[in-house]
Amino acid sequence: MPNESEKHEILLLTHGGWGEALTEKLEMIIGKITGVSEIALNPADTSEDFLEKIEEKVKEMPINSLIITDIPGGTTSNVALNLSRKYNIQILSGLNSMMLIEAVMRQNRPFSEESVKEIREAALMSCQHLKLPKSYQ
Repeated sequence: MPNESEKHEILLLTHGGWGEALTEKLEMIIGKITGVSEIALNPADTSEDFLEKIEEKVKEMPINSLIITDIPGGTTSNVALNLSRKYNIQILSGLNSMMLIEAVMRQNRPFSEESVKEIREAALMSCQHLKLPKSYQ
């Protein structure tokens, strides 16, 4: 795992807070995860309140940190895109376990366009249709 002082942050934006649960469960696979936080969109939140909470966090994050959202085109993604006009952040959408594992493993260097593409590719490659070969059926 990267040295704590060298890590770039990962901020998860999810509906209802499932990113925190995912992070907790992934520790079973990769060990202690640090430098990852979440801001959950809850039913009582207005878009403006949610934006304010995220902007407060993003202001404190090192440049070239990463935001991962749960649903492309959803409020979490739209708010992140809005903030990318003002802050130097990378954004990925479609949070899944492999995406987060890949991102955590790359925290020791700034998140660049290229590294975000690599994280996305790893996440896509992890999605597999598993079937036994006909000889085993």
